[in-house]
This record gives sequence, structure tokens and C-alpha cells, in this order.
Amino acid sequence: MNLRIASRRMIGLTIILLVLTTLLGLLFFGLFRWAIKDGQFDHPEEAKYVIFRNEQK
Repeated sequence: MNLRIASRRMIGLTIILLVLTTLLGLLFFGLFRWAIKDGQFDHPEEAKYVIFRNEQK
């Protein structure tokens, strides 16, 4: 009897973990798509050359 209760509990926890993992993955995928749409990855090499620019203030 205890084995059935434990197995049902494990199945419930597995389903909860699968749902949470899927939601977290979708959240990060959405953030990645937003970053691409926002232009965060347009010029990845540009940041290291900013120091060499001669800007007069």
C-alpha cells in the first residue's frame, strides 16, 4: 500500500517538474527572442573597440 502512495507522489512530482521546466524554458526562449528583436546581437564585436574611439568632450 505504501508503495502505491509513493509511486503516485513521484508521478505527481515528475509532472510538476516537467511543467515548471517547460515554462522556464519558454521564458528563456522568449527573452532570447526579445534580445534578438531588440538588436542586442547585431554587433557583438563592437564593444571591445569602444575604448579606441577618440571622443572629444
